Amino acid sequence: MKGHSHRRLYAIYLLLLTTFTFLFSSCSTKEKKRFVIGVSQCSEDVWREKLNEELRIAALYYNNVKLDIKSANDDVKMQTQQIDAFVNENVDLLIVAPGQVSISPAIDRAYEKGIPVIIFDRRTRSDKYTAYIGADNRSIGSAMGRYLASVGEGDVVELCGLSSSSPAIERAEGFDSIAGGNNKINITRKLYADWTEKGAYNVVDSMLSAAPPRFSCLFAHNDRMAVGARKACQKHGIDISKIRFCGVDAMPEEGGGMQLVNKGELFASYTYPTRGDAVMQLAMNILTGKKYERENQLLSALVTHDNAHVLLMQYDETMRQQERLTTLRSRVDQAANDFQTQRIYLIILISFLILLIVACALAVNAYRTKTLVNRKLKEAVKRQEQLTKEIEDMTQRRLQFFTNVSHELRTPLTLIAGPTEQLLEDPTVKAPHRSMLEMIHRNTHLLLQLVGEILDLRKVQTNKAELVLNRFDLQKALTLWSEDFRTIAIRRKLTITVDTSTVKEEPIIIADRDKISHVFFNLMSNALKYTPKGGSINISLAYTNHTYTIKVSDTGKGVAKDELPRLFERFYQARGAEGGTGIGLSIVKAFVELHKGKVHGESEEGKGLTIVVSLPDSQPGYDPAKDVEEKPTAEKGLIDDNYVTTNISAKESADRITNAEDFDHDRPLVLIIDDNEGMRSYLHSILKQKYNISEAANGKEGLEKARREVPKLVVCDVMMPVMDGLEFTRQLKADTATCHIPVILLTARSLTEQREEGYGTGADSYLTKPFSGSVLLARIDNLLRSRSMLRSIFSGSTEEKEEEKSLNTLDQTFIGRLREVMQKNMGDSEYSVERLGADVGLSRVQLYRKVKALTGQTPVELLRKARLEKAKKLLLKTERSVAEIAYEVGFTSPSYFNKCFKDEFGMSPGESR
Repeated sequence: MKGHSHRRLYAIYLLLLTTFTFLFSSCSTKEKKRFVIGVSQCSEDVWREKLNEELRIAALYYNNVKLDIKSANDDVKMQTQQIDAFVNENVDLLIVAPGQVSISPAIDRAYEKGIPVIIFDRRTRSDKYTAYIGADNRSIGSAMGRYLASVGEGDVVELCGLSSSSPAIERAEGFDSIAGGNNKINITRKLYADWTEKGAYNVVDSMLSAAPPRFSCLFAHNDRMAVGARKACQKHGIDISKIRFCGVDAMPEEGGGMQLVNKGELFASYTYPTRGDAVMQLAMNILTGKKYERENQLLSALVTHDNAHVLLMQYDETMRQQERLTTLRSRVDQAANDFQTQRIYLIILISFLILLIVACALAVNAYRTKTLVNRKLKEAVKRQEQLTKEIEDMTQRRLQFFTNVSHELRTPLTLIAGPTEQLLEDPTVKAPHRSMLEMIHRNTHLLLQLVGEILDLRKVQTNKAELVLNRFDLQKALTLWSEDFRTIAIRRKLTITVDTSTVKEEPIIIADRDKISHVFFNLMSNALKYTPKGGSINISLAYTNHTYTIKVSDTGKGVAKDELPRLFERFYQARGAEGGTGIGLSIVKAFVELHKGKVHGESEEGKGLTIVVSLPDSQPGYDPAKDVEEKPTAEKGLIDDNYVTTNISAKESADRITNAEDFDHDRPLVLIIDDNEGMRSYLHSILKQKYNISEAANGKEGLEKARREVPKLVVCDVMMPVMDGLEFTRQLKADTATCHIPVILLTARSLTEQREEGYGTGADSYLTKPFSGSVLLARIDNLLRSRSMLRSIFSGSTEEKEEEKSLNTLDQTFIGRLREVMQKNMGDSEYSVERLGADVGLSRVQLYRKVKALTGQTPVELLRKARLEKAKKLLLKTERSVAEIAYEVGFTSPSYFNKCFKDEFGMSPGESR
């Protein structure tokens, strides 16, 4: 079924792809231009406008050609820029009519880049071009000379074009070649203009205004300049009927040279053909790889009064035929456009029909797919419902199990609490047994409180929790309940305030007094846990619209905004939570909602947390007869000071001298790190007989103490606020000053992967709670005794190297650095322990305790031993005196050197030789 469906979809997709390919390939109204031809004209005049029009008409016959024509208006710089622009646009071919020969470098750049270049009309001084097409300007000049000689012309003024343009140069050469060899023609003056009528007029006007020569004929290199010269002669009153004005171009258009010859204004002209069709044909031959000639000469002819009329008649007929062709072309184009439009409509209709068929096929396929998916979805929903039911059943069984266990725990806890209370009431029980009994009593009540909360939570989940309604004064109750926390607050230097000033009337509420007190005590427990020393807890009561609002605010670290919505979820603990089970606030929410009230948290990180509880002032079903008058009292044991994290001050025992390096020579210093004060107290009682004790409440504080005091061993809990035990161990083992200190981790986490995580941080031992005090003592004793000490670090023996291999990497680096510094400075008798510590990057205390832990010797002893080892080697290898050697290794007195040497090696220096 699935395979058939995929094949159908594949066929539909293939049909769509074919249809749209056909559609897009057919809808193109014009074939994409394949060739781009750039045309650079040197100027704008009638002759060049005719050429441009012929190029455009010829391009119509090639549907794959795009023409881009630009004129430089006789500006060489502009034409250079236009040619460079065509090159940058990567045109396929370039047609250039150079204004002057100085345009050659730009044409060369185009040719060298691989663009075919056609030079038209005029030449350049370079041969870097693909092909040339145009008339033979030398032949034109010589033909005009021969004609004037044949009519017996005498004195001639030659009016040339720009001296730097190739037509002017070549036409002058042709004309001069005839005039120089024929006595019938005498060139009386040679003038240069800029090919324009105005330029010619100015030049001739200047000549006639100065000292005009005698002349009966004026040969201009183009018709425009001939007209300008004729007007200049008219200005000076010369009888123009006696002067023969000749030109070149013979354009048949109105105002062109052929028309002027026919009218008699010009004596003769010479056709200079445009032949845009021939230029386009040459360009296409080059682009399509066909055969072509590099040099292409266009035919030209002399135009006189005798043949001008006939030539004009031929031109008129040619223009009529061209107009007919243009009209026919436009009709063909219109017919092609109509055909293309009809074709598009047909394609759209066919495409629509195909899409309709495809849509129907897809709809049928979608329906069948939907039916199949719905059937599978129903099966999945059924399986999910069954799995959900199984999970719910399993969850209920787990909750029932925990509830049963909680019930069973109450009996042994009661049997522990009862005898403990009796023993505490016995005045004969003295310290330290009394303090141990008090610890048992406090923690028993803590367990009873936790069991009670689990049972309360279970009642709420099973909808078995009921309200036992009482009518009482809420203001008095809050004031009384808050008093039970005064002792803890004073000890921790906290301020507790109760503000009920906004309540104007007697604040009577009908609610379950025990559950409301439970709510308040849980809120206060949470506030006490996170309020730092010197902080404050504010309790406020307000009454509006038959609703009491209780706010409990602290000045602790607060809760992130993204965690506030989850604050009252069961078992949820926010980031940085300091112990707890995640049940307390969940019970608060459950008891408040049981009263049809609301609770939410407000907080900014670093600015504390405010819990807001809203309670209606009455509950339905209140029976005054069942209400037992009772003075509100705090539930004993609901809060335990040891359950609240407190900071440990840096108090030291009176018999401990903290500024002495070896104060724990007989009683090693052990650092205890645990966030629970009761656990620290218990560990202190176990270890105090054999060890000096230092305490810290979290990993950060413990790390600071470890670096300052450098204990012999650390006993550390894993789960702690601020910095946990794993991170503490990781940082301790990464510090040169403390990396040698063994660490015992204490935790309730007993899984194998959790132990591996602890050992992975560098811990030396792992004890799972609950543990035996004797096991802890034995573990500490074994770790301290198993610390291998280096007997020597200067002998260079194999045993020394093997001993160093047993150290961790940081300690090996430290020993190497210590050895290097001592050997470098042992000759300095003023070299002190302080300088040694500075050189290896440790304080005096850190250096002393680390060296003593690794070698069993003080830094002074180690330095003296290093000097004696070197002295012994010098005594064996040199002939120097004992005194010289003593001074060299840093001793200030030879006699003291002798004493130390004999104490170390059992012989005098002289006997060792």
